[in-house]
Amino acid sequence: MGRLFRRRSSGAAFSAAASATPREGFSGPVEAPFYLVSMAGYPNYGDELIARRWLEHLARHRPDEEVWLDCRFPGTASALFGDLHPRLRVTDAVFRAVEDSLRGSRRPVEDIVAHLGTPLYDAPLLALREARSLHLLGGGFVNAVWPENAHLVRAMRAAAEISGAPLLATGQGLAPVGQERLEGFDHVGVRDAASAELLGVETGVDDAYLVEEAPAREDDEEPELLLCVQSDALDEGSFERLVAHVRASVESLGVPRERTRYVEALPGGDHVGYERLKDLVAEDGFVPFTSLWRGELVPAAHQIWITTRFHHHLVASLHGARGMALSARSGYYDVKHGSLVELGSGWRISDGSGEVPSVAELERPGSFADAITRKRREAELLYGTA
Repeated sequence: MGRLFRRRSSGAAFSAAASATPREGFSGPVEAPFYLVSMAGYPNYGDELIARRWLEHLARHRPDEEVWLDCRFPGTASALFGDLHPRLRVTDAVFRAVEDSLRGSRRPVEDIVAHLGTPLYDAPLLALREARSLHLLGGGFVNAVWPENAHLVRAMRAAAEISGAPLLATGQGLAPVGQERLEGFDHVGVRDAASAELLGVETGVDDAYLVEEAPAREDDEEPELLLCVQSDALDEGSFERLVAHVRASVESLGVPRERTRYVEALPGGDHVGYERLKDLVAEDGFVPFTSLWRGELVPAAHQIWITTRFHHHLVASLHGARGMALSARSGYYDVKHGSLVELGSGWRISDGSGEVPSVAELERPGSFADAITRKRREAELLYGTA
């Protein structure tokens, strides 16, 4: 868990739940909402999973509180998350302000948040400025790979300057390092050693570990092989190398085609890899994002995974699956996958070069009970236990 970054000097511990102040609503005084800023809604399995974890946690512990989720595509997010919290509202105010700043009015995003000036989205910006707390959900999107996302943080700071709401960030991956350092945040949690060293905080864990308990590990079936090779956010030339490495690995592992599936995390972006590898996959073995999201594929300990996707690695190893993580971009994916190996996933990391493994050479994951406990304590610190 990251240490507390305080803008205020009072108080021995911080809790957004305890810092509520009433505001006037249409039907009388109501408490200000919790406000979450997320990359969810595209969809991309990792971003959606992180948002789901926090909404489920708030539904368990703060079901009567209003929660706003600010994300890229509210329509998709409403379909994905609409029944997770009884008082969820979905918006894109921060993302619209950033887009307007970068490619519309060209006003600084701080000016847009502070002074409004457009009827197009002034109303949701007012909700942003009235929030009880402003929480940047985890992921690896505020860094040098996507420098424009630093504007999301700037917009949150501008809103906090108006309302005094605490600024929270959890599960952040800041490598490779960009300009943003999350200065002025009341709480910062990071998920890898590189980000922790940058900020001088303790290394935490990814937000996807926000579960009530470790899942059971069932390993009573024949081995099953699951694949995914992304085509986005890659080092130049790495896609062909990774596809070739997967082919050689599938041959080495010896799992029959009828027990091999391809699991999509990013719709479209992961389908290119499937097209290149579908001759290795069962006839009905393509698992689209929607099927994965709805639980039609359940990670399990009898599975072996070969994937570039970080949250495939996290969730599969949490369920006891062995595997190999493919690093598609140096300085980014190697850091992400390495953080899970350090937690005990036991997975091999490869950039698509070197020898391919046999089944016997793949280690079983260790326990993630400590990671789950640490993340749950962080959530309780921020939102209480009621």
